[in-house]
Amino acid sequence: MQLPAIDVGVMCSASHAKTPSNIYPIQIEVIGFPIRFQSPRTMGAALREQGLLLLLGRDLLQHCTLFYNGFTGEITLAI
Repeated sequence: MQLPAIDVGVMCSASHAKTPSNIYPIQIEVIGFPIRFQSPRTMGAALREQGLLLLLGRDLLQHCTLFYNGFTGEITLAI
């Protein structure tokens, strides 16, 4: 996305331990709705190889209701 990095943090995940990652100030907007989230310190990750555009973290999801129907594979996110 070619955003300016403002810092570097350490990311830990299920597949990597203590990986340096750039920190970016971002804004998430849901097009067509008056929904906008400011995130002044968002950690970047290389997700394209996994076919992903973004991962939503608990800091954003804490403002939502997430319902996952494992039987049908459907996900509903209410903001």
